[in-house]
Amino acid sequence: MPRRREARPLAEHYGDLVRVALMEARPAGPHTYQLISATRLTKSQVGRGIRHVRDVVAAEHLTPITWTRKDGYMFSEEPADWIEYDKRQFRQILGRLTR
Repeated sequence: MPRRREARPLAEHYGDLVRVALMEARPAGPHTYQLISATRLTKSQVGRGIRHVRDVVAAEHLTPITWTRKDGYMFSEEPADWIEYDKRQFRQILGRLTR
């Protein structure tokens, strides 16, 4: 279990690097490979950073991260983007459960 305690600060560090990269890329949205280049993290580390940023954003009621195939990851100010992203996530989870 001590390993779990160490994992959280790393996720926070990765999250900070990812958040800064996303803020610098605004209004464009970088794709995963662009985040890897900008942050110099591995793909799994970028994924952990994105998950951490999503958790923090949800807890603090800030602008959520959305992802589209065309635009990549981005902070969107449009509620319609948030709703569409949540609908896609819901459909994906529902599809997994039904299979």
